[in-house]
Parts: sequence; C-alpha cells; structure tokens
Amino acid sequence: MFLFFQKKALGLSISDYSIEIVSLAGSMGKPELSAVKRTILETGIIGKGKILDKEKIKNILINLLKSPNFERDKTNRIVFSMPETQSFVSILEVPLGLKAKGIVEFIKEQINQTLPFSLEDLYVDYKIREREIYLVASPKEVINEYLELFNECNLRSVVIETEFESLSRALIKNKKETALIIDIGAEVTNFGVFDEKGLRLSISNEIAGVKFTQSLEEGLKVPKEEAERVKKECGLNPEKEEGKIFLILQKDVQIGIIWEVRKIEEYFLKKEGKKIDRIILTGGSASLPYLKDYLTYNLEKKVEIGDIWSKIRGAKIKSEELKEGFIFYQASIGAALRGLERNPQESGINLAKKKEL
Repeated sequence: MFLFFQKKALGLSISDYSIEIVSLAGSMGKPELSAVKRTILETGIIGKGKILDKEKIKNILINLLKSPNFERDKTNRIVFSMPETQSFVSILEVPLGLKAKGIVEFIKEQINQTLPFSLEDLYVDYKIREREIYLVASPKEVINEYLELFNECNLRSVVIETEFESLSRALIKNKKETALIIDIGAEVTNFGVFDEKGLRLSISNEIAGVKFTQSLEEGLKVPKEEAERVKKECGLNPEKEEGKIFLILQKDVQIGIIWEVRKIEEYFLKKEGKKIDRIILTGGSASLPYLKDYLTYNLEKKVEIGDIWSKIRGAKIKSEELKEGFIFYQASIGAALRGLERNPQESGINLAKKKEL
C-alpha cells in the first residue's frame, strides 16, 4: 500500500556540454534512486544555457527517457535545474521605511538599474527574507523554449529553479553552517555562499576547465587533446611530469579560485560578521587530481568534494554509472529532491510559474 502512494520526481540538468537526468522516489527523508542517465552534447545544441537546436535536444531527451528504468517509473513530473548563465540572482536590502505595498515597485527599479534586459522580457520570482529580498530573473524567451521542449517530450515542468538552489539541496548537510559552494564547470566557475537564510552571495568568473586546458596548450606547446589528457591525469600533483603541469595550473587556480575565495571571505565577514565554515567543490572540473588538497593547504580550511550520498542514503540503487561520475549528477539529484517535497511549486523560487512584474 505504501509503495502505491510513493511520490516520484525527475530532476534534470542541462549545460552546453551535457545533459543529466535522474529519477527519485519516496520522500525527502527517504529518497530512493531509481534511474540515472547522462549524455555528452555536441557543439551547437545548447549555447550559454540557451537552446540552439530544439529538435536535437528533444530527440536526446526522449531517448534518455526511453531507457528501461525511466519507463518503469512512469512519471513525467520534472524539476529543471536552470543553467546559471541564464538566471540572474540579486540579494536586495530592503530600504528602511519601505512598506509591503512598495516592494514590487522597488524590485522593478532595481531590475531596470542592474539587469541587461527590459522588465517586459523577464520572468521574475522572489522571496522576502527579513530585511532582504532574494530575487531571481530569467529571459522569457529562454524559459518559454525550455517549457515548450518539456511539453513536446510529454514532461510536466513542476519547477524551474537555479542550479545553485539544486546544488545546495543536494550538498549542504547542516543549514546552520555558512557554506561556500564552488561549481567549477567547463567555461565558468560559480561561487555561492549559503547560510540558514539560503543563498546570500553569488558571483562567477571564466577561469574553469576550458581555461585550464588552454593554459596547458600554450605553456606546454601541445595540441588540445594532449593538454586535456595531462590535465586529467596529473592535475595539481607536483610530482608528475617534473612539476610542469602543476606550475601552469596553479596560476589559474590562484587567480580564479583562491583569490576569489579570499575576497568572498573578507566581504562576507565584513557584511555579515560570519566566517565560511565549509567549502564544497562540485562541477566536472572539481575532480581535477589534487585540486581539493591544494585548496585545503592554501586556504587553510577544509575543502571537500560534494557528497550526494548523505542525502540519498536510503537509495536502493547506486548505479555504477553514478558512482563513477557522481559529481556530474549533483544538480539533477538536488532538483529531483525538490520534486519529492510536499509542495515543490511553492517551496522556493520557481520560474516555471512565469511570473511577471
């Protein structure tokens, strides 16, 4: 009888380079992993988070959903983890004396001053948290294209949220701690600070996996394929290849990650009076050999690779595919976890509601 009433949800993450989808069943307290699937995308299908070739991405998604485990689950409820490149996040301080009826006008003014889009071209959602407003906006064109894609794949989009929202749900164990999630992707590294209120700070830079490879190409004067190989094999191990790989990569890591983290720590301590308790790495390039150890030593703080198993410990299936590449599925698992909540549509930011101001 209990199994009949189990909730099921799909979590989906799409980047310029890959698509990951997972199926969870059960509850937030005891989620069960039913299926996982990942496909590398060829260039030109997704670009900077936007759909460039709708037919190709539709066929890929339909084929993923045809795999036996997904067909067995027979659920079409999906939570989509939106690419950070197409979501604009702001933490706004509410001016003293501003009354509730003036909130919307205040948000409109801030959007017009800070975002490179007109208000009419954006879907917006926000949450008021004490004396601040957590605001997320995304171009209507982008959201509508994804919603059309899901509809054509017979999927019902329950929620569209930011990738950081999904990652924090999957990776942060103690919400009372102040945690910094560093998402090191192919082209962009995103930094997000979270505390008991949720996301408090979000910034990014373009020093990530592709830049690491380019630096090795130039420094070693080797083809891209060879640079990619030594990056994955040696990483920041100073004993490999006479330390040549280490010396090249550490320059990018110092500028792109370590300096950025120190600025974030200084800013957050000054603004909130809080220190960063925990640093969590995620994203494909976070698995670079010895990166975690190098950051731990230089930042004098424990740095860890995100652990999804702490949130899906009750899972009946731990797929070999997931074990080998678990870091790629963290956003999609976090998205699916929201789908198991009692009221996922209203439990956080949701751009699928297509709210306008």
